[in-house]
Amino acid sequence: MLSMQRITKTFLYGLFALVSAPAGAAASTGSSGSSAVWGYHPSAVESTEDPSFCGLDAPYDVQPFTIDDDSNDPCPTAAPNPPPLCKGPFCLPGNVCLGNEELHETSNGCTNGGCCLPGSVVDGVVDVLPYLTRPVGADFSANPAVDQRDDVDDSPAISKAIECAASQPTTRRTVYFPAGRYVLRTPLRPEHSNMTLEGPELSPDAVPGDPGTATLVAVPCNPEQFPGAIQINKLGVSGIWIRNFQIALTDGPWIQANSGIRVNSCSNCEVENIIMRYAPSPAQLPQCKPPNLDGITFGLGSWGAIRNVIVDGVPKGGIYLSTVTGDQPMPHTDVENCEIRNINGPVGASGIKIITSNVTVRNCEVHHSLIHPRNGGAAYGGHGLWIAAQDSNPSTKPIDVLVQDSYFHHNGGSGVVMASPIPDKRPERIYLEGVRTAYNGNHGVHIQAGTDLELQDLWSWGNGYSGVYLQSKVSLPASALRVGTVTLDDPIIFDNYLRRTSGAYPGIIVQASDVTINGGEFARCTGSRGRQLKSIQQQCWMSGLEGEEVLFYPENNVFSDIVLHDDTSAPETMVCPHE
Repeated sequence: MLSMQRITKTFLYGLFALVSAPAGAAASTGSSGSSAVWGYHPSAVESTEDPSFCGLDAPYDVQPFTIDDDSNDPCPTAAPNPPPLCKGPFCLPGNVCLGNEELHETSNGCTNGGCCLPGSVVDGVVDVLPYLTRPVGADFSANPAVDQRDDVDDSPAISKAIECAASQPTTRRTVYFPAGRYVLRTPLRPEHSNMTLEGPELSPDAVPGDPGTATLVAVPCNPEQFPGAIQINKLGVSGIWIRNFQIALTDGPWIQANSGIRVNSCSNCEVENIIMRYAPSPAQLPQCKPPNLDGITFGLGSWGAIRNVIVDGVPKGGIYLSTVTGDQPMPHTDVENCEIRNINGPVGASGIKIITSNVTVRNCEVHHSLIHPRNGGAAYGGHGLWIAAQDSNPSTKPIDVLVQDSYFHHNGGSGVVMASPIPDKRPERIYLEGVRTAYNGNHGVHIQAGTDLELQDLWSWGNGYSGVYLQSKVSLPASALRVGTVTLDDPIIFDNYLRRTSGAYPGIIVQASDVTINGGEFARCTGSRGRQLKSIQQQCWMSGLEGEEVLFYPENNVFSDIVLHDDTSAPETMVCPHE
């Protein structure tokens, strides 16, 4: 029963206060130096009460997903064709960005300790300010007007500070960025092991351009050549820490994917205390954003930690964890205390994407992901969490992914998706614990492929369609591996199907075999709160290539100790519309 499942009125009221906040509202309030915390932290208070679903949900009139008023308009500007070329004094002959063909560290006229300026190093910590050289009228400050000058580029100077730090004999070498605004025409590359780039302590409540913070402004001389603020792409580096920065991204690639912070081939690396915003000038409609810009990426075997981050408005993906190691086990990566919001470009907009193994996502909130097509048409899709196999060479699949105490809401697609385009690969050993999915445009949790899946203490309510959909149907060979062994313990599924105006629909749809649901409660509140009038419905399904479809029936499914509220019907044995 509810009283035995650690459910409280306080927890629910906190959840609904969050979902009623406007898109882009921070998860916490206060000011720099306040008691604000990063990420999503539900109440852990226990209660002996047995509250009613309807009594808690009835005051709220929230619709699934949000669609901007201008979402039906085509982008008034065309994609750059050909891509823009580098302009300004920071370009090499041939309009190539200085530092992209050759690292700043090997072209800036100094090496190792020869890059150090007198008085800039104290106990292995290098102060960036003495290295900055700017033209008259562009003095260092927090004034955003400096972003518009095509004669300011702090990247070469900062590269000297990085090279100086690399020469220090201390175990950890640190480059310190005092509060202010740094203009980067090409990314910084701290490609030295045991190196830290950091600014002053950063609060999650810091506003854009807060003069007490260090802001890295990426104004790429050519968005198709290594855009973003920080890039690591050197084999064999480890222990690189990036922390306490605001990052403003102003442009991005159209052809080859890249990121605001891109970490490749880096072991035990950390990105921490970061607020990243896509902030072009002038502002762009979502459908006009560069489609291939992600927020923070760990790729090519990188592992470590991403914690205490906010990613806001990036077009394609907020956090992207990828690898090309095939099915080889990966060292562990933690993603903790993050808020990913307003991921809303024209292609593939999703909050967190995982196509690698051995990952923990904890205390994260992901909301308002939505795809805006460039050619107009209704906005659609955009998932909170995307866990999928990758069709690459070699192909990969996520294994051993744990998602704990996280909240996925108001995304245009589904809150959580597991999928695979590959017949013989699918996510394996995926665990959701204490996950909440609410007010997403499609399903709360949509599992299209996966096996050895465990969902414990899942809450799913107010979604456009079902709370949980286990869907084995796919346009691949009928023998393709799809949804395998799935266990749900004590799910709370209520008030779903807000996009249906009539009919009766189940909270959980099962088009799969070997599914176990232990306990759980199902409810529908009032007539205005969706059409979830059934609890669980098993369905047969057709799967296979066109003209070769095979009819499948659910087998070995066990449902026990189900609690029904408000005239919700009992689990249905099987429905087969294909017969």
